[in-house]
Amino acid sequence: MHDHPEHLTDRLIERLAELDACDGYVVLVRDAQTGETDAHGPFDGLDALCAADRTRVRFDLDELDDIEVTIARLHYQAVP
Repeated sequence: MHDHPEHLTDRLIERLAELDACDGYVVLVRDAQTGETDAHGPFDGLDALCAADRTRVRFDLDELDDIEVTIARLHYQAVP
């Protein structure tokens, strides 16, 4: 198995670009008990990861293990 960029196929590179084809990222925080979800952002990729990690740590310190923290791609869309 090759994990170096020079070994990526054109199709894999194309798929990776599609995954990153967005306007930014948001951190989603979902309370499983209430079903409420909040979105925080937008962020670039690295900032979203850092924000999600800080949020997860904060909830873990408060022993709120049932709070879900995820990252979602953001797509701006013009309203017709």
